[in-house]
Amino acid sequence: MRQFAFYHHVGSGNKGCEALVRSTSDLLCHRDKQDIRLYSMRPQEDEKSGYENISHITGVYFDTAHLKKPLNTADKVRLKLLRMRSAYAADEYYFSKFLDQLPLDEDRVYLSIGGDTYCYGDNSNMHAFNAALKKRGKKTVLWGCSLDETSFSPYNAADLRTFDAIFARETGTYDLLREKGFHKNVFLHPDPAFTLRPEYLPLPEGFQQGNTIGINASPLVFKYESGQKGIGLRSYEKLIEYILSETDCSVLLIPHVFWDFSDDRTVLRALFEKYADTGRVVFLDREYTANQLKGFIARCRLFVGARTHATIAAYSTMVPTLVLGYSVKSVNIALDLFGRTDGYVVPIDKLEDERGLADAVSDMLQKEGAYQALLSERVPDYIARAHKAADTLFDVLDA
Repeated sequence: MRQFAFYHHVGSGNKGCEALVRSTSDLLCHRDKQDIRLYSMRPQEDEKSGYENISHITGVYFDTAHLKKPLNTADKVRLKLLRMRSAYAADEYYFSKFLDQLPLDEDRVYLSIGGDTYCYGDNSNMHAFNAALKKRGKKTVLWGCSLDETSFSPYNAADLRTFDAIFARETGTYDLLREKGFHKNVFLHPDPAFTLRPEYLPLPEGFQQGNTIGINASPLVFKYESGQKGIGLRSYEKLIEYILSETDCSVLLIPHVFWDFSDDRTVLRALFEKYADTGRVVFLDREYTANQLKGFIARCRLFVGARTHATIAAYSTMVPTLVLGYSVKSVNIALDLFGRTDGYVVPIDKLEDERGLADAVSDMLQKEGAYQALLSERVPDYIARAHKAADTLFDVLDA
């Protein structure tokens, strides 16, 4: 039995983050049971989720009030002075104190499972936690990551070089790492969530088996609009109106993040209330597990999604999928699966016509058989390569 820890996990209210914990822990345990700890920024969400492969959940907080052993006066003064100098220095000192109060097993390997955490600028908390682990001689692995040009600022690049291994989840990220001089122990494996096992609950009333189009919308994606203000929401409205007027399909509105500050249900509820009277729009208005949501998505005829791991749930269950993309992730995954993005990804920052989603779905329905055949041809191999990520990791640790 090996000892692992997952960190840079922000909580299971984001079902993509939950999918990464569940799928990665399943991959690591595929040969034998492992001892896996989870370091979480929202441990209460993870306790509720009931992870079967996680032995212990530890809260990771960013203020001294949550330290088990309070700082003495000298430590508090030092922390205050460090904060005046730099956020990174202060955070590194804080996390050193934080880790001093945790049981750090000698051989435990630490997997940073945040996925795209390096795509959103420099993050002193994240870097400081890594530095504190490395000072204690721990092996760290950047797992299932996406990176773009902004990920390689001098600050980020220095942090990236501390990892003992990096697992890129798409070719674009892998090639960029190589271009930036990262060669040793850099590997390419698809996102672990492609291997997540769906759980099939009873279908909600109004869901037409084989004739329902799933839709995921997110308040996050609208922040990336660069054209007309509000065009993202209007595009969803035009999409639903097209489905209701031009097809006999039902619509299933599927949230994938349930945080107060970024709750998919806020957008989806507004859409549901606008079209509820048609009797053909169904809303999953309560929180399900990542496996259960994948089970609903798997039984859709088509899927349109903004959240990356909602679209991964669709891809990996052979559901023709249109992505309203906002980051490098959606583009690179589509390129790996299909060799192109046209017809598969509509970038939100390039959306200029509010009928863009409706027209793309209309085209997808006309070519549905070809889309389905392409998924059937390419996805099984993609999932098989995702499964092999754990074997690659074990090989690195055994070397």
